[in-house]
Amino acid sequence: MPSSFWDWSLRAYSRPGASESLLKLQDEFGLNVNILLWCCWCAQAGAAIPELGLRKAQDLVASWSHEVTEPLRAARRALKAPPKQADAAGAEALRASVKRVELDAEKLEQAMLENLARDLTKNSEAPDAASVARRSLARYADISGAARKKGFSTLLLDDLVRVVIPDALMEALSR
Repeated sequence: MPSSFWDWSLRAYSRPGASESLLKLQDEFGLNVNILLWCCWCAQAGAAIPELGLRKAQDLVASWSHEVTEPLRAARRALKAPPKQADAAGAEALRASVKRVELDAEKLEQAMLENLARDLTKNSEAPDAASVARRSLARYADISGAARKKGFSTLLLDDLVRVVIPDALMEALSR
């Protein structure tokens, strides 16, 4: 990956029409702006993201977005029109502070996605037993309905593969 995801995203987001398109997909269709940008960043670097990678990305950012980024965004938006009894200058100063913290949360989320992209790229160069197992487990979780149950995460499958297929076994299987 040539440049950091964050730096690339700042440039991409500032392009004419980019923010409008991204925010429409976020606000009207529930898509995550960082995952949308991540897909484009990976594609520009020549890395196609497999379905399992997309599922991992969703799992990775879901709780972070729900518990951290979305509440900060809601607070920032609410401060655009504070109650008339609130000091307008104080509310605007607070809004600016919340916006900085929201951007910090977005930057951390993007760092998580960048690390995932590096892991996916590393794994995609030469499919090994762990990669094959992950795909099979993901398909199984999907067809069995487990993937749709509350609390399920493809990251759980990664943990299983790390435990069940140690490095020595993976080397033997890849021959």
